[in-house]
Amino acid sequence: MKLGQPRQRKALGGWIAIVALVSVNTLSGARPLEASEGLRIMADRTTGNCVSCHEVPAWRENNQSVNRLTLQGNFGPSLEGVGARYSKEQLRQWIVDARVINPHTLMPPYGTTVGLNLPARSQNLLTQKQIDAVVDTLITFTQPPVLGKDDKSIQAHSASGLEQLQSATVMSPIGLWIDEGKRRWEKDCTTCHTLEKVSKEVPSFPRQKGSQKLINLEDQIAVCRQRVEKTSTASGLLMSNDDGPTLELSTFLHDASRQLPINMAPPNKALDASIWKQNLAQGEKLFKTRLGHMNLSCQHCHDSKVGAAMRAQRITAGHPTGFPAYRISWQGLGSIERRIRACYSGVQAQVPAQQDMRLRQLELYLKTRAQGLQMEGPSVRQ
Repeated sequence: MKLGQPRQRKALGGWIAIVALVSVNTLSGARPLEASEGLRIMADRTTGNCVSCHEVPAWRENNQSVNRLTLQGNFGPSLEGVGARYSKEQLRQWIVDARVINPHTLMPPYGTTVGLNLPARSQNLLTQKQIDAVVDTLITFTQPPVLGKDDKSIQAHSASGLEQLQSATVMSPIGLWIDEGKRRWEKDCTTCHTLEKVSKEVPSFPRQKGSQKLINLEDQIAVCRQRVEKTSTASGLLMSNDDGPTLELSTFLHDASRQLPINMAPPNKALDASIWKQNLAQGEKLFKTRLGHMNLSCQHCHDSKVGAAMRAQRITAGHPTGFPAYRISWQGLGSIERRIRACYSGVQAQVPAQQDMRLRQLELYLKTRAQGLQMEGPSVRQ
């Protein structure tokens, strides 16, 4: 079976779940109401997306039923009781620009773009009217949730299913890419390379290519493919990291390198080593820099919030041990470059073009901070 390039879909990082809006009841229990405009804004991932990070209180009508928004996160504090703890003016300030209250906050500024780094758009995330609607909703959150949390979370169920797929690639879509990659390897690569040698080199990418530039494994595959297929790139750009044949070979080689430790090291030549270290330092800087309308850095999620949830997505340490990855949200396979670009999109920042050096610098830093961890091979993710 020959695989083409997986369907490209716009990824939104931790915002990958589809929200099901439910109706809510008045606190008095007099009659059921449709979800308020403010609540719709809070639940809609294209506007406020508040429930991605916050748990929202439940409502009760005559002690008989409880309705709650589904797929809520715990990246931020619960919103229970905020209407009793804060005034309308304080709640509005938290939404418009929480940095005024706490300069180190992880709360996105919904009412301004001042001081943001590479926001995707020039407009504010929410209009004044939308902010007013959210404040009017928050001020009603004066009571604690009626029921305790359900022990069987969506995260727990989804994690169990993913583990089963991950443990048996023959049963997962990844097996198709591995099989096709093996066919390509045997057809085009065995004349020059042995699988045993190349698989041992996989954990050492990205590498400094002389004093020119940093390349990852998919870049190296593209170089070899251009030579074998006798193609040229007048613009100097390599084939896409997510080109079908490149992904197939990358998946096959990553599968062959399972359980080998990540092994990042500077080149032997002093000049090349100096450039490599500069790229590593730039990657670390990018990892710690706030970006986009969300005003978040990689570090905020993958260092300080490991284990927390954004909707149904559990935050990990971000170690790049399981690529290429088949993501349920993509309905296809993607490279680490695609995943990093998706994170830019997730924080609503300007997304770097394919093969942008920032993507390679970030990959270098991510691999270096995962030094010594075993390669998982291609993986299945939400």
